[in-house]
Amino acid sequence: MFKVLYKLSKNPLIGSTINIAGYGYLALWNRFFTYFPSYAARRLVIRYLYGMHIGRSNIHSGVRILSPWNITIGDNVNIQLDCFLDGRGGIHIGNNVDMTTGVKIFTQQHDIQSPDYETVTRGVSIGDNAVIGSYAIILPGASIGEGAVLAAGSVATRPVPEYEMHAGNPALFKRQRARKIDYRLNYRRPFH
Repeated sequence: MFKVLYKLSKNPLIGSTINIAGYGYLALWNRFFTYFPSYAARRLVIRYLYGMHIGRSNIHSGVRILSPWNITIGDNVNIQLDCFLDGRGGIHIGNNVDMTTGVKIFTQQHDIQSPDYETVTRGVSIGDNAVIGSYAIILPGASIGEGAVLAAGSVATRPVPEYEMHAGNPALFKRQRARKIDYRLNYRRPFH
């Protein structure tokens, strides 16, 4: 549905009206649907009304999303309360990823050195079995490798390699993570 609105927004005669309608349509998710007390209902809405590619994963209440049609989420992913996903540059999240409370992923920013304050857009990729700690921030182009850990409150400004733990602002290497991972995420709690 939103893809149709996006195409219509390029029409010079009705584009500005459609663009406003499109933002209103997206605001329905961020102000209303995100608070549905059901994982399944939220997943159906984000998949079929907004075009997000999402497997059997959990999006908790209060998750804010921009450009959901540019986001792909695998299976057994847990996106907890109050996360923010900026899909304008594209986000790919693998399987069995744990994104804890308040994580923010950005794919667009401004180049402060540019004379015209140019917008820079770069996608973000998160590998299978990664863990993103509470209130961590992932900036445009900073991928998180398979099995990697980004500690709580950290800011990833560049790629985090596979099975490494990074922390701080900017996030720096702290230690290796064990490569044997046997758990499968499934945080289905009523009314989350």
